[in-house]
Parts: sequence; structure tokens; C-alpha cells
Amino acid sequence: MKSVLQKCIVKCTVSAQSQQSLKSAMKKIFCLMVVLLQCRGRTVFCQSPGGVASNLTLWIKAGSGASPSSGGTLTGWTDMAGNNSFSLTSTGTGLTAPVVVLNGLNFNPVVRFTGSGTNGYRLLGNTSITMSDVSAVGSWTGPVTNERGTFFSPINNSGLNLISARYFFRSASGGQLYTGFGSIDAGLFAGYESATPPASTVPVVLTASGTGNVLNMNGLDARTGNIRGGYFTTTMTDIPQIADRSSSDSKMNGDIAEIVVYSAANSASLQNKVESYLAFKYGITLGNATSPISYTSSAGTVFWTGLAAYQHNIFGIGTDNGSGLVQTSSNSVNSGSGDGTGQSGLGNLVLKTSSALTNGQFLMVGTDSAVLTEETITAAIGPAAAIGSKRLVRTWKAQTTGAVSSVNLSFDMTGLTLSGASVAANYYLLIDNDGDGNFTTGAQTYVPASGISGSLISFSGTSALANGVVFTLITVPSTMLVLADRWQGFTASGAGSSVTLHWNTAPDLPIDYFNVYHSTDGATFIPIAQLPLTTVMPLAGMSYVVSERGEGTYFYRLRAVLKDGAENYSMIRSVKISASKRLKIHSNPVVGGELRLQFHASASESVIVSLFSASGSRQLTRIWSVAPGENLLTMDIHRLGEGLYFLRLDGSHGYETLDFVKSTGMK
Repeated sequence: MKSVLQKCIVKCTVSAQSQQSLKSAMKKIFCLMVVLLQCRGRTVFCQSPGGVASNLTLWIKAGSGASPSSGGTLTGWTDMAGNNSFSLTSTGTGLTAPVVVLNGLNFNPVVRFTGSGTNGYRLLGNTSITMSDVSAVGSWTGPVTNERGTFFSPINNSGLNLISARYFFRSASGGQLYTGFGSIDAGLFAGYESATPPASTVPVVLTASGTGNVLNMNGLDARTGNIRGGYFTTTMTDIPQIADRSSSDSKMNGDIAEIVVYSAANSASLQNKVESYLAFKYGITLGNATSPISYTSSAGTVFWTGLAAYQHNIFGIGTDNGSGLVQTSSNSVNSGSGDGTGQSGLGNLVLKTSSALTNGQFLMVGTDSAVLTEETITAAIGPAAAIGSKRLVRTWKAQTTGAVSSVNLSFDMTGLTLSGASVAANYYLLIDNDGDGNFTTGAQTYVPASGISGSLISFSGTSALANGVVFTLITVPSTMLVLADRWQGFTASGAGSSVTLHWNTAPDLPIDYFNVYHSTDGATFIPIAQLPLTTVMPLAGMSYVVSERGEGTYFYRLRAVLKDGAENYSMIRSVKISASKRLKIHSNPVVGGELRLQFHASASESVIVSLFSASGSRQLTRIWSVAPGENLLTMDIHRLGEGLYFLRLDGSHGYETLDFVKSTGMK
């Protein structure tokens, strides 16, 4: 199997030798340049849809080649296969030109057309290609009973010019979706296949092949009937056009994201690669619960295993170099929109990663068919620690390929009735780590919401979505669950440089141990202690003392690990440590050459006293052994000139600072 690059090189050489035409040769050289531009990276690889390069004759995608790339009125569309140059033409008056819409479909651009029948815009190619196997992604606008236009077709009509059955994916008046393979020979009537078209603005992956009368929608056979025996031929060779059919009366009204054309039929496995690439990129679900479909990468790796229970609302993030695909944000088109805004009442999830995953890494998510309403967790459906909590009935399944670490997840509660309201502490991801969907077995993980903005509940930097886990949303924590706002009396109080943490929980919770977490900024926490709970929680609760060093605001959080492995976090508490008054200067300004200090110590220790100039230069250092109570220290500062100085005392309690002025005392 030759690569696109190999084919293009051969094609350029033959054309230059046989035609001796500078114009033709330059066109073939352009073909080579386009393909070379698609080849990048340290190890050169050639990009093609799903990695299927053989027989590729046309590849247009709104995200690479539609101009302007910054969005706005369409001025051109580059064929990534390098065979055609397209010109924009129109028929009719008072028309609206097609536009490039950024974030039109799952964070990817689309080209939006507003044609109607004979009126509107289309793009005409300039080079004849062979069309046998075609896939496309997009949507139509308007009622299904309207003539909503055609994605793609040859420019010439079928036999006798009486019937135009030479087109791909026409949503016709009367509520039918048609594709036809016909002949341009006079006297030959063409046949075509029909299907039920999708509703207005519903994106789909469409595939048609002349071999086998194929007409698929989202990976499944969509045929509902045929006219005159179905497709007349297996291939059509002609100049291509976009957004119309050959009789010029089916201008596109809707969005086109991508079209892929092959000169020969793809095998079932290759077709799955192409459809997987398109479905993954645009957040479209292949298959259904009755006929689940697995997704395959350009390298032949299955990155979503079709599951009857979770073949709904499939989407994900990942990188596939062979397809030239980097998807860092994603949602399902069934519940979300082009920019991630959720549809009302559908509980849209958005996955995001701050940087692209490496080649071959994927994180995929699909849902079951359960409703988006709350239920109260009982012993029959949830872990003991969560009994009494409320959660969504619906669950989500995660599948990962490669090591996917931290990701951000958001849940849109628009149109849903949730008891947690707009309080972030009322929401957690409940994760079933063994992935059987039964939250009463195995270990569970609880991930607290990081915040709420508008209708979006955010879970930032989570690494808990491991391969195979099932998760749902806790909407109100129970009083039994050790969750952020359910710890009983967690407090943090300061005395000098010491901070005492005290907390309590319900006595019957099966807690194995606690971790104490410490932070200086309230965002990054590190564990500083682990405290086992050998019996039940004491009625008086538990305490832990932290010795801080220096003034400032410190933050604390507790983590409870239950005996079944589940973990829960407390609310964050903070304490401000102010400068101590235990260090004093007897006289300030200091007149003469003697500095007298007084320090109140709580225990015997050695402290370090350092003296600095106003510019920060160290002038003196003394080690001072102190005893409990008041201590006096005299420092000789005769050699120091007049001016402002700073003192710093370091000890087991932290550090303290003072400033003083040295003066001669003379007027």
C-alpha cells in the first residue's frame, strides 16, 4: 500500500515526463507540497483521515484549509489531498455568503451555508477525481421536510439530464436523505439509496460507498429503501463540487465540517478507522446500545471498546499523529455545543487538558441511558460511607489509552433540579474504581468540586478517571459521609507560633486513618502527618499541633481514609500568625554603642540573632542561649554608623523581626 506521499511523487514524475506542460507540472508539484506540509514531527509521518491514505482523492476540513482560519466570510477551501482547487460561486440574489465558524462543532470549526434550492453558494473544483467511498461530517438546518441541500457531488448530471442521482448526502423535500451513484451516459437512469435524515442542527457522520450500496449514519446502516435498484455503479469520475448537487438545485443549508473521498471502497476495518477519526474529533457517537461500535486509531489501536451499557454520548480528548488530530477539549454533541455550552436539561460534561496528550493517548467517556434525576443512596446502591447522600441516577464510563494524568472536568446543571444548588461543597464525583457500576463493591473515590461558575460545576486537576472506572455526581453529601461541609467541628486556632487543629466525625464511620495537609497559599497542599484511628473516634474528637515558622497565613485540610479505601476531605481552615511581641528593644533609637534586647522564651534553646543594614547587608550575628522566662542580651554596635537597621531572631518557634535606629544622641 503506497502512502499519499509516495503516490504524489510518482504522479508528479509521470505528469512532468508525459505532458511537458509547465502548468500541469506545477499543479502536481503543488500536490506534493500540500502533502509534505501535512508531514511533520521528528519522525516524519503522513497525515490522513484515520491514517487511511491509500486511494485518498479529496480531503477538505474546516479546521485546516478553510479561509480565513480566524473565522469570517469564506474565501477559499484547500483540498488537503492536493488534487483540486475550489472556487466559490453563487446563484440568486440577496444571498448570505458561507462563513467559517470557529468552535462550530466540538471545539472545531465548520463552514456554514445558508442556501435554499437553486439559490446559494457552492464550491467548484477544477480537476476530475474518482469517487467511490465518501465520508462527511456536518448538519442541516431547518425542518426535515424542506429541501436542505447536498454535501457533495460530481458537477455533471445523470443520464438524459432527467434525474440527478449523482450526489452524496442530499436532504430532500419530503423528509428523505438520498445518495446516488449514477452514470452520465445518455439514456441511463440512475438509482439511489434513501434514509431518514437527522433533525435540524443535529451533527452526523455519513458514509456512502458504491460497493455494497452502503449508506451509513454514525457507523450504522441507515438505508430505508432504494430507487431503481439502488446504486447504478460503484464509482463516479468527475470534477467535484461542495454544497450542491449536479442539477444545481440543492444548495446546502447547514454546516459542513469535513469531507473525505476515496477512489476505491475501503474495507470494513479501514472504514471504521475513518469513521472513528471523524466521530472522535467532532464528539459524535458511533453505534448504539443494540449495535455498539469500537473506535480505532490510525495505528490500529482500539481506544474505545463498544459497550452496550455505555454506548451513549461518547466523547473524549486525545492525540493521533497519523490523523493530524489533537483534541484538548471535548463534549458530546448530544448534550453540548461547539464551544462546550451545555444544552438545557442534558447534563453536559466537558473534558479539558491544559496541554496536548502524547501520540496515542486518549481519555474517552460514555454514558448509560439512565435519567438525570437524583436518588438517595442506600446500602443497596452505594458504599456505607455515602448512605443518605443524593446522587444522579445516570453514570459515566471512562476508558483510557496510555497514561492520562490530570484533566479538568465540568458538569453543566442548566435545566436540572439538583438539591446541591450553587454550593460547590455539595458536589462530589463518586468513582467506582472496579468499574462494574455497582458502587457497593470494591473501593470508591470521592473527588470534591473545585468551584462553581454560573451553571458549571468544576473538578480541576483530577487524576481519578482511570481506565474502566464508572462515576456519577453526588448532589448533596449525607451527614454520615465525611465530606467537606460534614466534618463535625473542624477548627484551627493559633497561639503564638503554634496552631492547634481539632476535629470530630460521626463515631460509627469506619475510618482507618487521617492525613493532615498543610499549605502556604491555599492551593497546593502537602501531607505533614498521618494519624491512625485504631478504634472508634473518641467522643472528644482528635487534635494535632503544628509549629509554624514565621508570620503569615497558613492553610490546613484533613483527609479521612476509610477502611474500604474510600477517601474524603474536610473543609479548608486558615490561621494568621502575627509577629510575636516576645522580642523587644529596651530603647529605640539606640544612643551610643550598646544594643540591649529582651526576649521571652517558653523553653530552653539556642536562638540566632542577626543584624542587617537598611540595604540588607548582614553586619553582626550572635548565638544566644536562652532559658524559660525573660532573657537579656547586649550587643556591641560601636562600629556601626548612624542609620536604620534590622534585627532577625531565629528559633524553634520561627523567626521574628524588629527595626531600630542608631543615633549619636547629639544635636
